[in-house]
Amino acid sequence: MESTIVPMPVMPAPEPAGTVFLVGTCITMAGILAWWALGRERRLRGWVLPLVFAGTALSAVMIEPIYDNTLLYWYPAENPLAFFHGYERTIPWYVPLGYAWFFGGSAYLVWRVIESGASAARIWQLFFATAAVDWLAVSICEWLDLSAFYGNQPFHLFGSPVWFSFCDATGGFVLGAALAKLMPYLSGSKRVWLLILPSFTYAATLGSTTAPVSLALNSAWSPVMTWLAGAATMAMCMIAIHVIAQMAQLRQESPL
Repeated sequence: MESTIVPMPVMPAPEPAGTVFLVGTCITMAGILAWWALGRERRLRGWVLPLVFAGTALSAVMIEPIYDNTLLYWYPAENPLAFFHGYERTIPWYVPLGYAWFFGGSAYLVWRVIESGASAARIWQLFFATAAVDWLAVSICEWLDLSAFYGNQPFHLFGSPVWFSFCDATGGFVLGAALAKLMPYLSGSKRVWLLILPSFTYAATLGSTTAPVSLALNSAWSPVMTWLAGAATMAMCMIAIHVIAQMAQLRQESPL
């Protein structure tokens, strides 16, 4: 049987774009941590934010190379900013750091919003805003040739594919909902579990929601079927957000 796996493009690592992007990522994460350390968050909620940051960064090591292969995403194979190599992918430093501030930060925000009594409409507003931020960040990587999707990607009209931003945003929201459910039971040293929780939530979310488009991309399906698969992936994301929005609405109506 002829292989339907699309070979990964081989691209040079652009400089100084990579270094600039890494510095920007570090500044963003440092700014969020400074807000946590110098304001009321550290006193009110302890070390939850940095633990979630560390957990989401760790999840990048286990998850990123796998889904880069299934979703057809490349990084330069030879890169002076490489953090590690795995599953034929070279993962640069700004990936785990980006995981930390984006997935960790969005999950922390969702947790706080649910905790404060958010409506279902508020959850949906945050979801689409988060997806837009993700789309811009991933698109910047593509525009700068730092990394990009390849193959017959659906909904890839300008910048990065829209379906992927839906999946990324959903990953952060599922983690945020998990925090809302679990934090009452995670006090003291039990909060160390936050180092591993993101790996479960993001891997499960990305694996399930991307299944339709992943099958299409790696099976030489027709463009029509591939776009339908992309639509199915986005629909699965919105089902997950609907559940989270209803959870938040019920909590608002019946606060604990």
